[in-house]
Amino acid sequence: MPAVAAAARTAGIDPAATVNCSGRYGLYSGYQPGCLQYGHGGPVALRTALEYSCNIFFYDVGRRLGVDVFSAMARQLGLATPTGVEITEAQGRLTWSSDENYQAGLTLMAAIGQGNTAVTPLQLAAYAATLANCGQRPALHFADRAGNAATGETVWQYAPTFTTVPGGEGVFGPIRDGMKRMARTTRVLREAPVACAAKTGSPPLADTLPGGGHYVDSVLIGYAPADDPQIAMAVVLEYGGGGSNAAPILRAVLDAVFGGCLRSAAQPPSGALGHSADLVHQKVSLIVIFFKKNMSHFDKKPVAVQPEV
Repeated sequence: MPAVAAAARTAGIDPAATVNCSGRYGLYSGYQPGCLQYGHGGPVALRTALEYSCNIFFYDVGRRLGVDVFSAMARQLGLATPTGVEITEAQGRLTWSSDENYQAGLTLMAAIGQGNTAVTPLQLAAYAATLANCGQRPALHFADRAGNAATGETVWQYAPTFTTVPGGEGVFGPIRDGMKRMARTTRVLREAPVACAAKTGSPPLADTLPGGGHYVDSVLIGYAPADDPQIAMAVVLEYGGGGSNAAPILRAVLDAVFGGCLRSAAQPPSGALGHSADLVHQKVSLIVIFFKKNMSHFDKKPVAVQPEV
C-alpha cells in the first residue's frame, strides 16, 4: 500500500483526493473484492486509507495508475530487489502486466500487496527504512565495520550508500503521516515507549481453514521514533492471522531499544496477541535496521533473527 501511495503522489494525485469505500469494489461484474471497513467508510483520502488499510482506496488508485507503474515504484523502494547484504538472498517478485497469468483482477490484488507479489523480510525492512528516510534507500550490510580485537584497529569499513527515490517530503510526507496514524490505532504500539510509524499486511496462504477461507500471515513494517527515525523494522509471522498480530513483536523491539526493557516476543504485552496462538507451527522473521539519528549512515549493524516459535 505505501508503494501505491508513493506512485500516486509521484503521478500528482492529491493526498486529499478521496475514493468512496462502500465495502465492495464493484467495477468488474465477475470480481468484486471487498474491504473490512475497520474504522472508516464513505469518502477516504490517502492518509486515512493507510491508517485503516482501506482496500477499496488502493484497488481504485492502483487500477488508475496501472500495475506496472506501482510495481516499478515498489522495486525502487526496495521490494524484489537486492538489499546489499553479504549472503545469497532470494530476489522475490512483483506483479506485472507481462505475467503469464495476468488479468485485471491481479492489479487490484497487487495494489494491496498480493497477486503474484512475494518479497523477503529483509526487503521489507529496507522498504521501511526507505519510507522512514523520505526516499533514501540504504544498501544493507550485516556490519558497518570490522576491527582487530588486539589492537583496536579498523580492518575494513563500509561507506554508507543510498539510492534516491525522487519526491522527498511531497511524496513521502503524507505516507509517513498515514503510517503514524496507523500505529496509533493499535494499543500495543500506542503505548510503546516512543511514537512509531507502522503498516500492517495480511497476505493469504494456500492452506485452507477448516471452515473455508485461507490462513493468512502477519506482516508488519515500521520505524521509530516516528518523527526522528533511528531504527526500521519488518516482522513476518507465518500463519499469524493478520498484520496486527505482529505488533507485539515490533513492540518488544521498541521496549528493548528505547525503553530499557527486553521483552520476549513469546511474552507480548498483556492482551496484545490475537487468535494465531492456537496454530501448530509458526515461524517468526524479525529484521531490525539501526541507523544514525541524522539518517546519513548506519550506526550499528542490521540484525536478522529467525527464532522458531
